[in-house]
Amino acid sequence: MTLTGRLLPHRRRKDPAVDVGLQAERTAMAWQRTALGVGGVSALLLHLAAGRFPAAVAGLAGLSASLLLLLLSEQRYVRLVKKVAAGEPPPAPGLVRLLAAGVVILAVSALALLLLTDA
Repeated sequence: MTLTGRLLPHRRRKDPAVDVGLQAERTAMAWQRTALGVGGVSALLLHLAAGRFPAAVAGLAGLSASLLLLLLSEQRYVRLVKKVAAGEPPPAPGLVRLLAAGVVILAVSALALLLLTDA
């Protein structure tokens, strides 16, 4: 069994997919890519902080948010597939707004660090 199979056992399908176009799975993978991107920028921000507390806090907050987003995206995928299988409507887009706000804050923090860094 592969590492992915052990970590994501519900992704292995024995039955035909409930989600005909696999939109839920593609969306989950997009959230995971977003979380990895936020994590990468946060790690770079933390690396460039060089002892400056505000930049380090922004980097740590971004890394924490990235990990949380990875976990939430997987939970959302499982929940959404169960809802689709039961014929229920998908959840509200509140998580999208929260993520957008977090990415904007991280981007502004990274831009401020780059502009204020002594060359």
